[in-house]
Amino acid sequence: MTLLTGCEDRPAAGSGAEIVDGKASGGSGNHEAPAVDPGQAEDGEAAPGTRDNPLEPGTKIKVGDWTVAVTDVTLDATDRVLKENEFNEPPAKGRQLVMFTVQATYEGNDSGTAIVDFRWAIVGGKGNTFGTGAEDYCGVIPKPLDETGETFPGGTVTGNVCISVPTEQLDGATILVEPTFSLREGRTFYALKE
Repeated sequence: MTLLTGCEDRPAAGSGAEIVDGKASGGSGNHEAPAVDPGQAEDGEAAPGTRDNPLEPGTKIKVGDWTVAVTDVTLDATDRVLKENEFNEPPAKGRQLVMFTVQATYEGNDSGTAIVDFRWAIVGGKGNTFGTGAEDYCGVIPKPLDETGETFPGGTVTGNVCISVPTEQLDGATILVEPTFSLREGRTFYALKE
């Protein structure tokens, strides 16, 4: 029996980011980087934007029709989230709320919506992924990325993403971004640090 698939085998740890020249504004991660093609790395070093060589916050990358950057990271955003809404609850014992700010500029020909066009997760230091489970939910957060709405060519949106993560998984954790329904193509990792 022969099984045919329409997808290439793409590495789960990413194949490297398409880094855009320049730096993102805002936050503490104002990082200037030259444009780099995916998969380009020095001999013996993992390509920039892979899980083994995550990008610094502030680095601008291409994600589908968008130029995107994580501009700020808060490793324990519990106080900010609890202040945002009286019905928010503290994270479960052994977890903390990690929030990061995203700046995204739409560069396609039609329009796009950030929350539809790409997805975010945190890959813990022990290899588990967080961001889709019910226990990963933070509640109502300040200025959420998922409320930025439809964006037309040249438009920029900024918003927060929050994920509840087990504290024991934070050491060596990374932020994962990829185009929605990409089957790992364009998968990029940022370092999870303030």
